[in-house]
Amino acid sequence: MRRLIIVTFSWLFCLYLPAANAGDTPSQIQHAEHRGALFKVQDARHTLYLFGTIHVGAANFYPLEPRVMQALEQAPAIALEIDPKKTPAMQAAVLRYGFYPEGQSYQSDLSPQLQQQVQAALKKYNVPLEAVTRFRPWMIASLLTVQEFGSKGYRADLAVDSHLADFITKRNKPVIELEGAETQLALFGALSRQQQSLLLEDTLKELDDPDSAARVVELAEFWRTANLPGLQGLLDEMASDGSFVGRFTKDVLLDQRNPALAERIGSLLKSRDHIFAAIGILHLVGPTSVPALLQQRGFKVERIY
Repeated sequence: MRRLIIVTFSWLFCLYLPAANAGDTPSQIQHAEHRGALFKVQDARHTLYLFGTIHVGAANFYPLEPRVMQALEQAPAIALEIDPKKTPAMQAAVLRYGFYPEGQSYQSDLSPQLQQQVQAALKKYNVPLEAVTRFRPWMIASLLTVQEFGSKGYRADLAVDSHLADFITKRNKPVIELEGAETQLALFGALSRQQQSLLLEDTLKELDDPDSAARVVELAEFWRTANLPGLQGLLDEMASDGSFVGRFTKDVLLDQRNPALAERIGSLLKSRDHIFAAIGILHLVGPTSVPALLQQRGFKVERIY
């Protein structure tokens, strides 16, 4: 099962941390390999570069490909799903949608069996039980998934989005938000208790799957080697598995968000030249992807790699 990994790459947007120094020296950049995916989008007057990211990272993700860094260097601003520097807005959204009110806990919404599974998973990752008492089920699923990625060497503080934001802000250029934490986390706030329990249950099942370690590495390698066909294969598998998490990821986290992302990116392209936009790479894959929607809107879209 690969739903956990696919979902993680779609929804670890609320967990940005300050980027660690990835050391993009000029000599390193000359030897950088393809990472993610890079598109050039044009209208009659302007050009925008669209890059696919993931929301965790590892030291071997960097340096990024020279054409990415050149486009980023020339950009007057970067557009990201969330501005990682807007910490208060992020914290407020997490508290609103990810935490129970004082006096309530996840235990009231989960079956005894699921509670036991949560406790076992927390023990596995050395997370104190009291640390998650007020976490809603989707937040617990998020935390456990981050722990799993961390155990395989993929860290939130090396997330590609944060790395890009750090690069651009050090050059005194602005970060433009395409969505924001409130918009994104509201998607999870809209889940019913039953749906959140299903999401958490599926996550726990995959964390217990002995093959999950290999799949975490596999998907990260698809990003690191710019393997869009590999990512498409994972999405196709998810779409056909009939699970709640599969439907939620495709219908809400991807298909529901893609039109608004395409609209926002198209508006930026019309108004300014050489904007650099970076969004989760799964938004760049398939017939309902952001590049496909931009092309339908009359923009010229070219995949650079």
